[in-house]
Formats: sequence, C-alpha cells, structure tokens
Amino acid sequence: MISFSSVLGILLGAALLLWSVHRETSDWQIFLSLSSLLIVLGGTITVTLIGYRAKYAWSAGIALLKIYLHQSITPKSLAMDVKIMIDWSRRVTSDGNMAFDAISRESKDEFIRYIFQLASTGYTVADIREFGTTNIEEHYFRKLHESHILNSMGSNTPALGLVGTLIGLITMLSRLEDPSKLGPGLALALTATLYGLLFARFFFLPSATKVKQILGIERFRQYLILEGVILLMERRPAMYVQDKLNSFLDRRHQYKPAGS
Repeated sequence: MISFSSVLGILLGAALLLWSVHRETSDWQIFLSLSSLLIVLGGTITVTLIGYRAKYAWSAGIALLKIYLHQSITPKSLAMDVKIMIDWSRRVTSDGNMAFDAISRESKDEFIRYIFQLASTGYTVADIREFGTTNIEEHYFRKLHESHILNSMGSNTPALGLVGTLIGLITMLSRLEDPSKLGPGLALALTATLYGLLFARFFFLPSATKVKQILGIERFRQYLILEGVILLMERRPAMYVQDKLNSFLDRRHQYKPAGS
C-alpha cells in the first residue's frame, strides 16, 4: 500500500506548479532543460557519494522511497500492541520464564525478538531497561543518518543550481557578439536555479523531515514494548499492564477490551 499523505503532497505540489505554468504560458517546454537537470540532480548525487559512504547513501535512498509506502505503525496498531502484550502477560503468568524464550522465537519483529531473548536469560529488570534503552537509542541515531543525508542533499541542490546559473551566464556572455544565441545560456541559468530550489524545497527537505518522523514513531513503539516486557518480568496483572501501557497512547486510541 502507498502512503496517502506523501503521494498527495507530491501530486498536489506538481498540480500547483503545472497550473501556475499553464496560467502564464502555453509553451511549457521552456521550463524543461536536461542540462539543468543533470547539473542539479546529477551533481547532488555526486556530492552525496563523495561525502558519504556508499552504503549510507544507498540506505538514505531506500528510506526516501519508503516514505511513499503505507507506514505499519499507526494509532490502531499501537493499541493492538497493547492487546498483544496483555495476552503475553497471561502467558507469562501461566508458563513462567519459558514464555519469554517462546515469544522470542515466534515473533518476526526484530526488536521483540531481541528484548524477549534478553528477558529469558535471567537478567534483572534494571538490566533489561538499560540494555533496551541503549539498543533503542543507538538504533535510532544510527538510522538518523538517513535524514541527515537527505537534509544535506536538500542543502546542496540550490548551490548546484547556482553552479548551473553561472555556467549559463558564462555561456551567454561568451556569445554577446551574436544576440540570437543568448537565449540558451540565459535559459540554462534560470532553469538550473529553478530546479535547485524545487528539488530542495519540494522533495529532499520534506523527505528528510518525514524520514525523521518515521524513525521517531518507531522509537516510541520500541519504548512501549520495552515497558511492556518490564511489566511482564515484574509479573504485573493484565489490568495493570493494560492501564500502564494505555497511558503512553493518545486517549482517543487507547486499547479497550471488547464490551468495555
């Protein structure tokens, strides 16, 4: 599934730009310039590959594409996490520590497997909180480089647009003896600046913000799960687990058992 807000933003932005162009001129082709595109977009990719290791640049590109996909963590899914944790609390009550290892092996979620495996080894609650917090924060800041790279790309595109502008101006000034040849140079100068601003403000910088937001939501969910595991280790009753975990959620989307 696709992300409605991301796709809507792209389509709405493109529609507004096209409408503005159509309002001013019917000759929309004057806004197309392959040279400007290569200077701005190609230059941005080149600078990114020079400034960052290839695997980090690649992961930033993957993160950029993922913002156009439906995000699995929603208020409804968080409420379901609370429900699942309540079910697991009853399982731990009946099966003891063996339940932690069983849940770890059954789950497909990487963090759940990790934290339940730790819980099954006999560490104290304080140890689990420390290990879990460290793992969550390290994972968050390790993945945050994707947002930083996209921010860097958004900062570079206007500068590379200026490079295209200078190239266009130099080209234009070198042909002053023939006024009929001034147009292409001036067109390159202006379209390069336009492309640089559009890629920065309509694409890279908003994408960096969205990537950071998604990472923050993932971190919140992992803290919710960590708190649930600690409650399970403390053998808290199911009602206590429900109320404690619900306190993390938006009041409108808290888990409520059927019939309540």
